[in-house]
Amino acid sequence: MAIGVSGAVSLAWAWAGAAAGVPVSFAVSGTAFKVSASRLEGDGFVQYASFDTDQAGKSRPVAVTGIRSAALRDVCQSVVTPTPLGPVTLRVAAGEESPVRIDDLVIDLERMRGEITFRDLELGRDAADSRVRSAAGPPGVYSQQASHLVILGLKQQTSSMTAGMFQLTGMRLSVSLGRHECF
Repeated sequence: MAIGVSGAVSLAWAWAGAAAGVPVSFAVSGTAFKVSASRLEGDGFVQYASFDTDQAGKSRPVAVTGIRSAALRDVCQSVVTPTPLGPVTLRVAAGEESPVRIDDLVIDLERMRGEITFRDLELGRDAADSRVRSAAGPPGVYSQQASHLVILGLKQQTSSMTAGMFQLTGMRLSVSLGRHECF
């Protein structure tokens, strides 16, 4: 259970503004990126199986994961892009002194690790009846939902993310030759 874009644009946090009514459907780059945090605490959680489609029309399975509001500590996001100079890592870090804040977060998750605690967990709730409106799924689709969650030691691989609001406190961005991923 979990939470759950490539290139410079994606790592600059390509958020689509789901809460503001901006469409969140887009062709994914096909390059997964990594996100880690020492702690994520969130209210309103939904997760269900779906798929992403890239520009070439290739689809892959994902766990659509929505969190209505979240606070994260010690956030790192990284993506490695092949270039003529070799691999280049774009890396963003934030939330060391005060938490990163996110509203209406929607993640297309490929993999995740961490220690999770749920409050008011519901397994089998219809994804269309979502606690997170920006991440409602199609009717008749199985979902897992909770009123609250805490994840310690979060490590995830993701193909896309969107958010209505994303506040990066103490943000640092670096670009370097080689592979310097978050984990």
